[in-house]
Amino acid sequence: MRILLPEEVALADRLTCQGQGISSAELMERAASALSEAMRRRFPLGMKRVLVVCGPGNNGGDGLALARLLSDAAELTVFLPAGMHKTSEDHRFMQSCLNPSITVAEGNIPELAALAKESELLVDALFGAGLNRPLEGHYAELVRQMNAAACFKVAVDIPSGLLPEMPENAVAFRADHVFTFHSPKPAFLIPSSADYVKEFSVLDIGLTLPPETGKDLYFQQAEDIRLLLKARSRFSHKGTYGHALLLAGSEGKMGAALLAARALLRSGAGLLTVQVPACGRDVIQLGAPEAMVLPDSAEKHLSQFPDPESISAIGMGPGIGRHPETAALLGKLMQSGKPMVLDADALNILSGNPELLRMLPENSILTPHPKEFARLSGFRGSDYTRIQAARDFASEHKVILILKGAYTLICSPDGRAWFNSTGNPGMAKGGSGDVLTGLLTGLLARGYAPESAARLGVFLHGLAGDKAAARLGMEAMLPGDLIDSLSEAWRELSFD
Repeated sequence: MRILLPEEVALADRLTCQGQGISSAELMERAASALSEAMRRRFPLGMKRVLVVCGPGNNGGDGLALARLLSDAAELTVFLPAGMHKTSEDHRFMQSCLNPSITVAEGNIPELAALAKESELLVDALFGAGLNRPLEGHYAELVRQMNAAACFKVAVDIPSGLLPEMPENAVAFRADHVFTFHSPKPAFLIPSSADYVKEFSVLDIGLTLPPETGKDLYFQQAEDIRLLLKARSRFSHKGTYGHALLLAGSEGKMGAALLAARALLRSGAGLLTVQVPACGRDVIQLGAPEAMVLPDSAEKHLSQFPDPESISAIGMGPGIGRHPETAALLGKLMQSGKPMVLDADALNILSGNPELLRMLPENSILTPHPKEFARLSGFRGSDYTRIQAARDFASEHKVILILKGAYTLICSPDGRAWFNSTGNPGMAKGGSGDVLTGLLTGLLARGYAPESAARLGVFLHGLAGDKAAARLGMEAMLPGDLIDSLSEAWRELSFD
C-alpha cells in the first residue's frame, strides 16, 4: 500500500476525477459511503446520539455527507462553527442535501460544549490533510472543547490540526479512532502522534495514484508480503536452504544468543552454526539442540575468525559486548563478502569506529532502535525528520536500514521505504530485537534477497508478536513467546 504525502493527496483526487470521469462531489460521496459502512461495522450495536463537527472545506463536506448517510442509524446533529463565510463548493452542495431529520446547529464554544455533553459519539470533520499550519484562534479553541468531551471521538481522514511536526503547545484533535482514506498518513506512524491517533482504519475509495517516483513510501500488509514468499521444493535437502552463522553472546548475556538462535531455527534456513564465547557452549547446545555450536577460543567474549567458506549469511550482535577483540572480529567478517545482519552491540561497535561504518558491505541489514540510530548517524531531529534521515542513511551507505519501533520502518538503498503493519506494545521488552536478528539472518541464509528478507522478517516478527499477545496478553508475553508463535505466523501468511 503506497502512502501518499500531503502534496500527493490533492493530486490523487484530481487524477481520480479526471481519469474516472466523476465530479469531486461524487468522489466525496464515495468517501462518505465507505466511511458510513466502516462506522456501522465499528459500532454494530448502534451509535445513538452522534455529533458531527464540520469545517468549511472538503473535510467538512465529507462530514456532511456522512451525517446524511448515517441518519437512519443514529440521532444526528451537525455543528457548523459560527463565522464560516468561505465554504467550498462541495461543502455547500453536501449541506443542501442534508435530510430534514438532521439537526444543524451553528455557534461557538458554549453551543459546542452543550451539544458534546449530550452526545455519545463525536465526529471531527473540521480540517483534512490539506492543513499545513497549526490551528490558532477560534478553531484551536473549538478543538480544545472537542477534546474535552467525554464521549468516543472519531476523526474523518486525519485529526484536525495534526501535522507531521507539531510545534510546542500546538492543538490537534485527540481521536480514539481515525477512518482515513487510501493509506495511513505519515503523521499516524510516528511516536509524537500517539495521543492524537489511538487507532486507525484505512478505507479504499478507488483513488487513481500519481506515478511512482522510485523513492516512495509504503505501508506493508500481508498481501504485499505474500508476493515475496519462496516455495520449498519437494526434492530439496538441508543444503538447499543455506547455512547461517550467528555470532552472539558474552558472559552474562547468553540469553540473547539463545533467543536469536531459536528464532533463526524457525526461519526455514537449512543449517545453523552459532559461534559463542567458550562459556556459552552448553547454553546453546542444551537450549537449541538443532544448532551446531562453535565455541570461541576466548572464554567470555568473541574473538576468533571463523571459516566463512560454507556460510550463506552471517548475523552478529545480540549480547556480544564491545571488547576490542570483538570489534576487530567484526571488521574481518565485514570483509568476507557474505550477506550480513548487524544488531545491538555490533551497531554500537560501528558507532564507535567510523572506519568500520565505511566498510559496510552493500545491502547489509542494520537493525537499530532510535537511540542506536542516533549514535550511528548523529541524528538529533524530530520523529518525522527521522524518517528521511533513515532513508538518507540507507542510501548513503547502501544498506537496508530497519528502524525498530511501532510501525518499524524498512529503508532500501534505492530510496524506497516501508512502514510495517504488524506488532504491538507487548513486544517492547528486552530480547525482542534478538529474535528479529535471528529471523532475519535465517531468511538471508534461506536465499531471500536482503530487501525481501528485511520486509518479510519484520512482518513475521510483528505477526508472531500479535499472535503471542492474543494468546497471553501484552503484559505477560515474553520475547521467547514470539519464537513459539512464529509457526502460527508462517501458516497464516502462507495459507490465508
